[in-house]
Amino acid sequence: MRRILIALLCLWLVSGCANRKTSEEMTEAEHYQEASESLERKAFLAAIDALEELEARYPYGDFAEQAQLDLVYARYRSLDHAGAVAQADRFIRTYPASEAMDYALYIKGLANYYMDAGLFDRFMENPRQTKDLDSMRNAFRDFDQLVRRFPDSEYAPDARSRMVHIRELLAAHELEAARYYARRQAYIAAANRAQFVVRHYQGTPAVEEALAILARSYRSLERPALERKSTRVLAANYPDSEYLDESGNITVSWWPSDARRTWLSLITFDLL
Repeated sequence: MRRILIALLCLWLVSGCANRKTSEEMTEAEHYQEASESLERKAFLAAIDALEELEARYPYGDFAEQAQLDLVYARYRSLDHAGAVAQADRFIRTYPASEAMDYALYIKGLANYYMDAGLFDRFMENPRQTKDLDSMRNAFRDFDQLVRRFPDSEYAPDARSRMVHIRELLAAHELEAARYYARRQAYIAAANRAQFVVRHYQGTPAVEEALAILARSYRSLERPALERKSTRVLAANYPDSEYLDESGNITVSWWPSDARRTWLSLITFDLL
């Protein structure tokens, strides 16, 4: 009985191998079908392997353009964000007149958007604020190119929404730097950072506090004319601001004392 079972198993394996085509025997369409099925199953690593083999065998075939585009998506979904960006750049160079250009720019933007995010942030749609925001700036440029070139694209609304969020994130990053310098009584640096927020990130929530830091820095620097100017701008745009007291003067609760610092605090940035 045992010999019969072993014989049947061998027969089944042989017949299965005989009916299954090898990679060399598959046509271009069959290669692409295999990759598409992997994408549908969300087996992205298998899809990447199949698409790369398709490209290697048929670099100028009927499915070459779509295979490159699918590779952008597969790499993005497999969390290979750097690979997705590189693949998107390759697609954009190779097929500059592609009808799917808006899609390529969109996926490239998403890959940059999530480049430095952890898994939790990736799935919660809440990318964390990091010290290095270069990938966010790259994402902004990708989305900006998308909405400028393809304003009616189905991906444009989401791209615009993400651009708003990126501007707010970048503004908050600059504002945090302004707070850092102000707390250490480096008022010129604080004023410069606050002024940068006011000039380049109009419309973001960070502008209100940036104006307050700017005015308060000028007071500490004994520049009353500039302080009054910044205060007027804050009062005109945010009449109910928490940074204005009842008399209309700037008040920042966490502002440090303007007393002269010791040489030790100066050289250690108040860390000691």
